[in-house]
Amino acid sequence: MTTSLTKAQLRRHMQHTLSLLPPAQLLTESTAVIHLVTSLPAYQRAQHLSIYINTPTSELQTTQLIRHALKEGKRVYVPRCDGQIMQMVELKDGGLETMARNKWGILEPGKEERAVEPNVLDFVLVPGVAFDSHGNRCGHGKGYYDRYLQQTQAFTCAVCLNDQVIEAVPVEAHDQKPNMIISPNGILFEKQ
Repeated sequence: MTTSLTKAQLRRHMQHTLSLLPPAQLLTESTAVIHLVTSLPAYQRAQHLSIYINTPTSELQTTQLIRHALKEGKRVYVPRCDGQIMQMVELKDGGLETMARNKWGILEPGKEERAVEPNVLDFVLVPGVAFDSHGNRCGHGKGYYDRYLQQTQAFTCAVCLNDQVIEAVPVEAHDQKPNMIISPNGILFEKQ
């Protein structure tokens, strides 16, 4: 893919590409990434994890990771977006089944749930649309994670499918690099 695309063009291109991904491939690649994430020392040490809830299709599936973390006795926090603000809310008993879908079709905690301070987290799983081996990511375009990551010292791990890896992601001044990016093929980037 050419690197001269704008972020908006890249998002449209990736949305189309990922919409063609067979469900079996999505599951296989998601499982491979989750296995790699759970083997990370940073994940194993973490007790307070932010894990995004994936869109129903065309995004790395995170439900397995949420279940794994809860089974391991970790506290799991999921995003809630309101206007320009993203907060993390602890996943309570009943978990995903008790949440409603937001305007993007993603399960989200209700407004009555209390958010946690960003400094409580020690691991943040970061979504995105496209990634490169230099640690750059193109998010969904609202800047939620770029703003949130500025508020936490947590280990940040972006995850992606193979089709989301490109030669170079367009970079802007506000973009935040994660500590690590993991694809189904292994570690794509690790901050030194």
